[in-house]
This record gives sequence, C-alpha cells and structure tokens, in this order.
Amino acid sequence: MLNAPHDLSPCLAPGDFAIHLGGREWADRTGRTAWAEFYLVLHAGDGGWTHLCRAAPGARLELVLVEARPGDARDALREAFFAGVSPAAAARSR
Repeated sequence: MLNAPHDLSPCLAPGDFAIHLGGREWADRTGRTAWAEFYLVLHAGDGGWTHLCRAAPGARLELVLVEARPGDARDALREAFFAGVSPAAAARSR
C-alpha cells in the first residue's frame, strides 16, 4: 500500500490544486490488480482541465492519467470514482 497523500506540488502550476480521493485496488490492461492512490487535479491554465490520476506504486511518484475533462469536472469524476466505475463508462451511460 502506498503512503498517501503524496506531495504533488512538482506537478502543479500556480493556481492548480490536487485532491486526494483515497486508495483502492486497480486493474491494469492485463487484468492484474494492485493498490493505487487516486487524485483529482484541477489545472487552472488554458481554460481549465480536470484530471483523475492514479499514483502508480513504486520507489518514486509516478502519476498516470486515468481521465481528463475540460473545465471543472471535479464532481463528475469524484462521483464516478466513488461509485467504483470508470469515469468514461459513467459518462457514456448518462
């Protein structure tokens, strides 16, 4: 299990911020599961983007982009994360 929350300041520009959502098992493309910590990152520049990122386990912090949406999409991505579904799948089902 990772120690969270991580210091994401190297990934953030002035005006950006990150929200630690928590950790859970995550299945990769091959179907293997591992524990990962998840973050919502709101980037204020260029019209704003919201990213759902997974902190990959390992010796150093590596953020993997899970989903990106224009503007402030914190509520939608947070809702999908806590519902335990892929944010993209949740958006398609609406």
